[in-house]
Amino acid sequence: MKIMEKIEKNIVKIVSGITNVPEDMIIRNKRATRHANVVVARQILSNILWRNFNYTNHMIRDVIGYKNHASVVHLRNTHEFDYKYNKTYKRFYDQSMDELGLYINDKDSDAKKNLDMKNKLEEKTKDIERYRNLWMHEKSERERIQGMLTTFKKKYMLK
Repeated sequence: MKIMEKIEKNIVKIVSGITNVPEDMIIRNKRATRHANVVVARQILSNILWRNFNYTNHMIRDVIGYKNHASVVHLRNTHEFDYKYNKTYKRFYDQSMDELGLYINDKDSDAKKNLDMKNKLEEKTKDIERYRNLWMHEKSERERIQGMLTTFKKKYMLK
């Protein structure tokens, strides 16, 4: 048995344990199974292989047993959305990564951190702009009032 086959079997075993889906259901055997828990397990497996082991779509197709690589592409494309909005998927994916001893890929955690930082930076930039506009308005108002006081002094006090 090749090293990669052993790694694949270990990953399938870990994903199976975390998602409570039997290993023989994750690896497709001629019949299509579209139960949600099986799809989630396959999605986690394909994304782990893609992101951390540099498997191609065709290699993942062969591991899972799909007829073509389009199903793998779909699994990978739905990962971002599911990781962000599906708490169960996120929990299973993170547990699988922890169990495998892999760190969350840059595309998963750093992208979220960078997006959060970008949003905070945009908010702070808007706050700074708002305070600058407020300061400019107060400055012009102060200059206007200062001018009125000067005019008032000249007109009434110096006579």
